[in-house]
Amino acid sequence: MKFILNIIYGMIVGVANIIPGVSGGTMAVILNIYDKLLAAFTGLRKEFKKSFMYLLPIGIGAVVGIFAFSKLLEYLLYNFPLPTFFFFIGLIVGGLPLVFRKALETKFKPVSLIPCVIAFGIMIALAFVNNEGMKESTGVFEMNIGNWLYLFFGSALSAMCMIIPGVSGSMILMILGLYSTVLLSISHLTSNFMNSVMILIPVGLGIVVGIVGGAKLIDVCVKKFPQMTFFAIIGLMVGSLLSIYNNAMLTPVGDTKSIPCSIFSVYNNSGFNIDLQSVIALLALIVGLAISIIFGSEKIKEKFSKKSKNQLVEDK
Repeated sequence: MKFILNIIYGMIVGVANIIPGVSGGTMAVILNIYDKLLAAFTGLRKEFKKSFMYLLPIGIGAVVGIFAFSKLLEYLLYNFPLPTFFFFIGLIVGGLPLVFRKALETKFKPVSLIPCVIAFGIMIALAFVNNEGMKESTGVFEMNIGNWLYLFFGSALSAMCMIIPGVSGSMILMILGLYSTVLLSISHLTSNFMNSVMILIPVGLGIVVGIVGGAKLIDVCVKKFPQMTFFAIIGLMVGSLLSIYNNAMLTPVGDTKSIPCSIFSVYNNSGFNIDLQSVIALLALIVGLAISIIFGSEKIKEKFSKKSKNQLVEDK
């Protein structure tokens, strides 16, 4: 029963990790498995068997969740990019209060704003970087040593970030221009096997290195410099909004249409006309905001924590 439950938990965390703005770490906190996950990753060397046996069902569930959900996300991004990206924006904005609460658990120090400003500046700079090698509309690009290393280090950074509650690993992939490439490679694994595998090999290696090697680093940062770490996360999250907004405005719809440069279309140069897609996008933003706030609330975490404790008692 416990093995199956951990598979289900892994599926939830896996699905969360491929939705930009949704933090797999946050979902792990809500499900009351975050501390155990972090301990298992950092304890792989000292207690390999125990850590591996705990991570195995969660890993299986995460892989199943990622592959099962990738097709749906591909469909939404391809046919409804504006509402989909605005839903992601809502998720990110709604997650900010959770990270703020984490940052202010200790007395505020003005010096903590420095990493926030630096992280924000990095995200803004990345939003204007044009990666010529990546073809985000198709998920296919020329595989060379430069792109291989970019996939590897980008995936490693994403994996490190997904360990932190409040930060979305897939959001980092999106900011780096890798999200669609990785997502489409997963969803087209059976139909375009060789190309997908060539992309997913450096991605998989980067994820392993990022999680195993980064877990200890993240653990140290959160324990020794919690406020500075979480303010840096806030800078990353706020700065990422520009990148995701740009993606929303520029991503083509299907094969023929394109998103206008604004969700508000000028009508006869005399006023603004809001089309149906724009209305849906704004509604999607509100829904994403509400979901993120609800799942980040203390009451929800307490509810899930009680359920988890009760389940453990039943298992015993």
